[in-house]
Amino acid sequence: MNWKIAFVDDEPLVRNHLRSLLEWEKEGFVLCGEAGDGRQALELVKSQQPDAVIVDMSMPGMNGLELTRQLLGANPRLKVIVLSSYDSFEYVRGSLSYGAVDYLLKHRLSADTLSVVIRSVRKQLEERAAQLRVKELADIALSRSVLHDHLLGMEVDMQPLEQYFSESGSSRDKPRFVLMLVQLAHYDVLAARLREEELIPYLRSVTDLCDQAGGGYPWSCTVALDRGRWAMLITCGTERSELAVAQWIAAKGARLEASLKLYMNLAATLLISPLVPSLGKSREAYRKLVQELEGQTRQPVHAGLSANEPYVTIGQEKRLLAAMEAADGEEAVAIIGEIMGSDKQGQGKAPILERVSAELVQIAAKIARKADIPAEWMVQELSIFQRPGLSSDQAQATVCGIYTTLAQELQRLNLTSGHSRHVRQALQMIAGRYREGLTLDETSERLGITPSYLSRLVKEETGRTFTELLTEHRIERSKQLLLEGDTPLKELHAKLGFSSNSYFIRVFKDATGETPLAYMQRIKGRS
Repeated sequence: MNWKIAFVDDEPLVRNHLRSLLEWEKEGFVLCGEAGDGRQALELVKSQQPDAVIVDMSMPGMNGLELTRQLLGANPRLKVIVLSSYDSFEYVRGSLSYGAVDYLLKHRLSADTLSVVIRSVRKQLEERAAQLRVKELADIALSRSVLHDHLLGMEVDMQPLEQYFSESGSSRDKPRFVLMLVQLAHYDVLAARLREEELIPYLRSVTDLCDQAGGGYPWSCTVALDRGRWAMLITCGTERSELAVAQWIAAKGARLEASLKLYMNLAATLLISPLVPSLGKSREAYRKLVQELEGQTRQPVHAGLSANEPYVTIGQEKRLLAAMEAADGEEAVAIIGEIMGSDKQGQGKAPILERVSAELVQIAAKIARKADIPAEWMVQELSIFQRPGLSSDQAQATVCGIYTTLAQELQRLNLTSGHSRHVRQALQMIAGRYREGLTLDETSERLGITPSYLSRLVKEETGRTFTELLTEHRIERSKQLLLEGDTPLKELHAKLGFSSNSYFIRVFKDATGETPLAYMQRIKGRS
């Protein structure tokens, strides 16, 4: 952080000397202005609000002693350094009694002596800033607590909240307020997807974005309520024009919506109250907004879908997670086809199309993060929705492409430990093509080696034959599908590459000791 400093001296040569004496930016300061006399100095300090001023003692009109008195009388936090040609006890005592931090003699001034004083001033400014920040954080926490309890109907002392907004300087003239209610779309889905240790900082980031959009301390106070809901109380100062206030607050709301979408991939409903004449009336404004919000969520917003209905269900997400755990891009694409099918998308449903795609990409990003795979490229793919006339097929192809690439990355990640190149490639082919009746001969031909050589490599490195590895992969995938319960038992064999249902049951029983039905009943009964 750079602090602002100004020079006041009637001699331009002295001001030039001060500028060249130190590398001010390295010392933590930036020069915000210069003045040649006391009157100019008062105007400069008023307009530029410097943190520190170097003041010459001897100037025409108003000397440095009087200027120091007026500057520090108006702003006791200002750091004034007096520069003089006179080694006078009266000047020194007078300057320091008014609050100057130091008194320097021009004929003894050097880079070293000035640097010592400037660094001391910077330390004082940093310590004061830290103290103010601690106070600010305490004020914010207390005010949020008061506003939270007040909005929810509790009787509280409103004085801390009044003091909070008084820091903006608007409370002296009966300020008015606006209350904004923010409700995240599909909060239940979000809460189900994130662990508690992930959800808490995630929601804290939403609070920060709301606070920034409202103006922050001391212009707005943001409180997090339950189930993805926030209330923002924003002071309008002394603005009397309701039209001006409406335009101003609408701009803040639009900025918040854009920030939530850009930085967190979240959609939200924003409701804004009429002008609130006093802090005490904010509870009534909040109740009306809640009634309006709940009235909206009870209304269907699209044919077949309501505002509080998630687009990607928890069951669908579990199936996607299982497919990705098996690095099965083909299965993931099939699930995405069910979710983004033409019966749910179509003309006039672009908001649904964008939202469901965003949710699917969010799931993919979570899978990637858990596997320590970079996920930034996935979010960048969502830029396709900025194109006009985007079709359902284009959106679905984009999302399917993300999952296909992710499956390939997961395959590479799973198969890089301790195997030779040919064995890794064979394992990748098993993971990606186990449904197709893959054979040792076909695999070796694709790899450009003989079947006997591949068979020997696989046996040496894995301890199992190629057929055993293929069967093992199919059985593990069948266990996942059985637990999901979305595929009828009679159709399961076709999804796994077995020639018949009876053959699948026999192989499954040989591998696990029980039939697929018995396995599913036992595992589900245990859970």
